[in-house]
Amino acid sequence: MAKVRRHLRPGTVLVIGFITIILFGSLLLSLPWAKKGTGVTYLDCLFVSVSSVCVTGLTTVDIANTFTIFGRVVVAVMIQLGGLGFASFALFIISLLGRNISFSSISLAKEAMNFDSGKGVVGMVYSILRYAFCIEIVGTLLLAIPYYQMTGSYIKALGMGAFHSVSAFNNAGFDLNGDFSSLSCFHGNVYVNIVVALLILLGGLGFIVIKDVIHQRKWSRFSFHTKIVLFMTLILVSIGTLLLMAGGTAPLDAFFHVVSARTAGFSTIPMENLSGSSSLVMIFLMFIGANPGSTGGGVKTTTVFVIFIAMASVVSGKKPDVFKRRIPQDSITKALTVFVMAIIVILIATYSIMLIEGDRFSTLDILFEVVSAAATVGLSRSLTPMLQIGSKLVIMAVMFLGRLGPLTIVTMFTKTRQEHLEHIEENVLIG
Repeated sequence: MAKVRRHLRPGTVLVIGFITIILFGSLLLSLPWAKKGTGVTYLDCLFVSVSSVCVTGLTTVDIANTFTIFGRVVVAVMIQLGGLGFASFALFIISLLGRNISFSSISLAKEAMNFDSGKGVVGMVYSILRYAFCIEIVGTLLLAIPYYQMTGSYIKALGMGAFHSVSAFNNAGFDLNGDFSSLSCFHGNVYVNIVVALLILLGGLGFIVIKDVIHQRKWSRFSFHTKIVLFMTLILVSIGTLLLMAGGTAPLDAFFHVVSARTAGFSTIPMENLSGSSSLVMIFLMFIGANPGSTGGGVKTTTVFVIFIAMASVVSGKKPDVFKRRIPQDSITKALTVFVMAIIVILIATYSIMLIEGDRFSTLDILFEVVSAAATVGLSRSLTPMLQIGSKLVIMAVMFLGRLGPLTIVTMFTKTRQEHLEHIEENVLIG
């Protein structure tokens, strides 16, 4: 087995690992003591397992009214494994046991965290877990306050606070408030909205950025990556909030849902109540998503930034320079590839569901749900529970592709070959 594993690519091992956790999680959720009733099918358990590991938040059943405490703990653990990466936990456990960390383990962790090299991966894993647990513990305590006011029980308040802290930081969007209501019970509650938004932002920033900000503290000392991430986060949150407000959304609701659209999936108002223009803004924000190396999904902010700079350089006739750095052609090519592949996946999935469902739902509603799944967001216009089996399978496949990335899946089946023949370059007419 070890010999076979050495011949597998890190991306392949990553895919197999995610599938294994998903299947194991679905079996745990299928156990009698994990469910409150008998009306839950295995497909529902599998869907929730996929959504949990892929930190999406879309669900076919109401988590609070369907699963027992054991089932909820299983969901929370899968969210944690999916958000921080099982490769990180595996590397941490191997290190704790005092065993030698193999090159294949480092390569796997590097692939999972989107690092360019394996240098410093072990140290970064320790930092990731330390930051994550510290932030989640603080989030638990902060969220336990409003839940204690609701329940009057310290135990329940801590449990609810812990689940929603883990769900928010890992940008999952699962809730235990019942009736698919998400955080609507805290609509207009400034305290809860701000705490959850901060947890989402910290999880979506990426651990490299968090570490850089903590240690460097000055803009001039930040890495090129950190500057891009902070710049894009500020721009998207600011402009997105203004656009939602222009569409008739209240300021607090607009800010919270712009942050949540960055792959978190929590909502305080029904998504189907949004205007057409606001829904379009949400789809755009969900598609972009969070940042590389974070718990969030989407095509990532750096991808959109690189494409925008490349477009600007073509229009201006200048080199793709920004923040006193030049973006290499390889990064531009990869960004365009990720962007186009994501669009192709979304279009195919939307068309497939439209064929399956017929005229039951509008194109906007289906597109919203598909983009939410592809970007591992979890925001819903209440379609997912009503979808037919075929459509649910499509959504599960899209969530899986969105978590791992279409590029990771494709590279599993391609081999790098050395080209011995170079062809003559010739321009292609564009536009």
